[in-house]
Amino acid sequence: MRADRLLQITTLLRVHGRMTATELAERLEVTPRTVLRDMEALSAAGVPLYAERGRHGGFALLPGYRPATEDLTAVEIQALLLSNTGAIGGIGLDAPLRTALRKVSTRLAPDLVDAAERAAERILVDQAGWFGRGDDAMPCFDTVRRAALGDHRLRLGYRPRNATRASTRTVDPYGLLQAGRSWYLIAAHRGRPHTYRVDRIERAEPLYEPSARPADLDLVAVWERLRGEWSRPPELTVRVEVTDGRPNEALIMLGSVGSSVPRITPGPPMIMELEVLSVRTAVAALAGLGTRVRVLDPPELIIRLHTTLTETAALYA
Repeated sequence: MRADRLLQITTLLRVHGRMTATELAERLEVTPRTVLRDMEALSAAGVPLYAERGRHGGFALLPGYRPATEDLTAVEIQALLLSNTGAIGGIGLDAPLRTALRKVSTRLAPDLVDAAERAAERILVDQAGWFGRGDDAMPCFDTVRRAALGDHRLRLGYRPRNATRASTRTVDPYGLLQAGRSWYLIAAHRGRPHTYRVDRIERAEPLYEPSARPADLDLVAVWERLRGEWSRPPELTVRVEVTDGRPNEALIMLGSVGSSVPRITPGPPMIMELEVLSVRTAVAALAGLGTRVRVLDPPELIIRLHTTLTETAALYA
């Protein structure tokens, strides 16, 4: 992207003092002609460049030049670094991102600024989707983020899944993770790393004690190990006959509880097969399909489904 390249040129000239168009082209992997056009754009944007001819010539910045990017605050820099992940909305960094972009754009050519503003007015990204959560969905996020970035311990009031109340624990934050639409704190409790969904953290108290985060920690490797521990092989394979020959509704209902993509044999009869993690979730999906499907396997699912439907019929008899 050209705007990014213009910033790189400014940084290279500040670090190396003077560089030729050929040297810049090699660093940026473009042609010298492209570099010359970029120099014209930078000059038009008010960047104090000058060129020296001769054997030891090249392009340089006027001494003392300080680009607007040096005026960025720590939070604005964090927002810029996270902006390409789509993780800005809902975590309190959207305003710092706008401020940072405004500071950076003051040094860009007007046509580049106009193009960026035009794109911002016409492209909207909403990570929350149709059923977005309110701003209070993660009330402890700022405290958790500051602890993770500042490497200090936290005392959490955390409510695990299916629990009726929160329990208290002291953790050593390793970092933050966005997986899908959810944010997680990766932190060690009693020396063992765990994941904590941030929207289930009801209280977060900073202790301002140094976190016992290993100096050589690889956060990606920790996450891969934690994810692997939670990955389980499918418990059973379900085979059903689609009695009306129209699989769309069955695909939706069964696909929502399956751990694999449903496989269809056209038939007749039309057979659908997929793996699920539990009998309980399969029963819930199949009960909603009524007579549109007939379960063929496994036997334990047929028995559980029969029992559930019989008890339901008796309740409403």
